[in-house]
Amino acid sequence: MTTIRPDVRQARPADAAEVVPLLVEAIDHLALQLAGADDHAGAVPFFARLFQARGNRYGYEHALVLESGGEIAAVILAYPGRDEAVLAAPVLAACRERDPSGTYRHESESAPDEFYLDALTVAPRHRGAGHAATLIEAACTRAAAAGHPRAGLLVDIEKPGVKRLYERLGFAVDGERTLAGHRYEHMSRALVHRP
Repeated sequence: MTTIRPDVRQARPADAAEVVPLLVEAIDHLALQLAGADDHAGAVPFFARLFQARGNRYGYEHALVLESGGEIAAVILAYPGRDEAVLAAPVLAACRERDPSGTYRHESESAPDEFYLDALTVAPRHRGAGHAATLIEAACTRAAAAGHPRAGLLVDIEKPGVKRLYERLGFAVDGERTLAGHRYEHMSRALVHRP
């Protein structure tokens, strides 16, 4: 495993209490839909179960965390785009278990040839310290070391400030997607492997 910096590490199941509320905030509209919740707090238990389990897109093994001042300041979820449908299947199964009468299907977010940056958020008291950029670069470094040619992500069309951050980090818009009735721009950047 590529070492990035001492304050960035692989997430662990025990991180759920700190990480899951951050992930739910990042996943936002989709989190509420998947959890059948009216607000972020109501979605946390559903995502906590997924985070503590392996083999799904919201599992701890796909998360990097950044620690600051003895607490988790930021988290990013990332995995190969080619694995998205397989990693989404357990999430859809959890949705069906929660509400057997619902209709659940996977809406593709990534491209098969990219390392997909699924969700990223920084805890409110740690915003403005560059943690988001640090985690993006950490995920991209790991992806490049694993041989992925590019990284991709979705940015909420209503969040131009977030889009500017990604643009500063070399991402460019290459498409658009609608998920859970909400519009997103797809952005990507080439990755360079440095041995």
